[in-house]
Amino acid sequence: MKNPIFKAVLIGAVFYIALMIVEGAMHPEILPAAAVGAIILGLLTTVFLWENEHTVHLGEIIILWTMVLLFAAYGVVFFFIGGVF
Repeated sequence: MKNPIFKAVLIGAVFYIALMIVEGAMHPEILPAAAVGAIILGLLTTVFLWENEHTVHLGEIIILWTMVLLFAAYGVVFFFIGGVF
C-alpha cells in the first residue's frame, strides 16, 4: 500500500461495494444499479494505483468535479420536477 489516503479509499470502496451487493441481494429491483455502482466505484478506486503523481492528481480533480456537477444537476432536476417538499 502506498499511503494512508489510498488505504482509506480502498477500505471505503470495499465497504460500499459490499453494501451495494447486500442491498442488491435484499432488493432485487435495484440489483442492476448496485452492480453498475460497484463497478464504477471499483474503477474509480484504481486512480490511486497510478504511479505518476500528476496523473493521480488529474484523476482526482476529474472525479471531484464530476461528482460536484452531477450533484448540482441532480439538485436542479429534482427541484424542477417538483420533488421538494
